[in-house]
Amino acid sequence: MKYDEVAKPHHCFGSLGFKDNELADNGEPSREKPEEIIVRPLMGNGASSSGVKRKRVPTLYIYGLSAPARAAWMTAKAAEIPVRLKYIDLFKGEHKTPEFAKINPDMTVPTLVDGDFTLWESRPIMQYMVSKWGGKHSYLYPTDLQKRAICDRLMNFDLGSVYKTVTEFTYPQLFQGKPPDPDKEAAMKKAFEYLNRNLDGGQRYMTGDDLTIVDISMATNISLTEIKGYMMDKWPDLAMWYRRMKALPYWAECNKGLYEWKTPQ
Repeated sequence: MKYDEVAKPHHCFGSLGFKDNELADNGEPSREKPEEIIVRPLMGNGASSSGVKRKRVPTLYIYGLSAPARAAWMTAKAAEIPVRLKYIDLFKGEHKTPEFAKINPDMTVPTLVDGDFTLWESRPIMQYMVSKWGGKHSYLYPTDLQKRAICDRLMNFDLGSVYKTVTEFTYPQLFQGKPPDPDKEAAMKKAFEYLNRNLDGGQRYMTGDDLTIVDISMATNISLTEIKGYMMDKWPDLAMWYRRMKALPYWAECNKGLYEWKTPQ
């Protein structure tokens, strides 16, 4: 997918290759606000042939290996929200440029730009996108107060336990070439055991029978263990849930950067 194309759900298959980054002439990420995308061919008077007006599309800055960034992109896909993707190569330091720091002073991905509003951290981005544009896909982050509270509880568990333990176990192996740490693995196993118990009632997803942003966030985090060949056979319900997540029609596209990633030399 070209860097300046709009990523539309289920229909945009392309590379997460870093060569597609759109940069300014000075080699830094461009800062322009989301462009106006013509959703129908324009007639000579500026109106579309079907009378449809121009539509502004949010911009999502991501990096293909980043689990939080992949989760934000998957949420856009699941909710059928068109987004303009911009790739920031963390290994090349593109997140530390002055231009990107003006967009996000924390210099992290994912980052969402919606007009004059900018938001970072994956979980708030996922919540914001579904709340604003989810429409018929609002089940991804339910409007029902109690169902939403359950999502929030599990999102907090994801951040404090799943993401924390998975990254502490996998990052030293992925980025430093270190062997697996038994203590870190034990902590991760506790999180996996909790998730397996959460699913042992026969429900399809973490909060019930509907897919939510909880599933998307957790699955992208857990996927980091996959590229190190880690098996989840000890937790059959969790393993079945993960296979279900990988069968989603947009999984392969949104996670291609993970599977193609190689340790930097």
